[in-house]
Amino acid sequence: MKTALIYGSFTGKTEAIAEQIKDEWQGDLEVREVSGLTPQDLTQYELLIIGCPTWDVGELQYDWEDMNTNLSEVDLTGIHAVFFGLGDQDGYADTYQDAIGILHESFKEAGASVGMGYTDTDDHTFDDSRALIEDNKFCGLALDEDCQSHKTESRIAAWVKQLNEEIAELPSTAAS
Repeated sequence: MKTALIYGSFTGKTEAIAEQIKDEWQGDLEVREVSGLTPQDLTQYELLIIGCPTWDVGELQYDWEDMNTNLSEVDLTGIHAVFFGLGDQDGYADTYQDAIGILHESFKEAGASVGMGYTDTDDHTFDDSRALIEDNKFCGLALDEDCQSHKTESRIAAWVKQLNEEIAELPSTAAS
């Protein structure tokens, strides 16, 4: 499965997480910064691992904001998208992980399959999030490098393992 990990990062934290995911990943994985891509570039992959921190108060990182604005220009049908985000649950409890929720919805509207990589909200303390989906799950991997950096390594390992298991369950034509 042709896979790309695409991230946006201002402070370097999301870039560092992208590298950790790459190190944990089994198989080929192309790592790219979103600032150098167009929406059309996304269509060359079968699996997109999307990384975005929640910026300011519930906003997308600026490079993702540009991509998100133009995402409706492409049809992502047949492409799987999974998400990881960074947020600060203490400082921004009302908008924790909003960025991956925004992107989850946009990728879904563009036709991408977005049903993999969901994680439990247990062990996170926040008031509200656009990343919440049914059954009290986040629509991706939620990381907090400000308050819970000591949990990042184990969360990444568990998430990558989960993704590999979910990918293995895909119909053989999509997983090849």
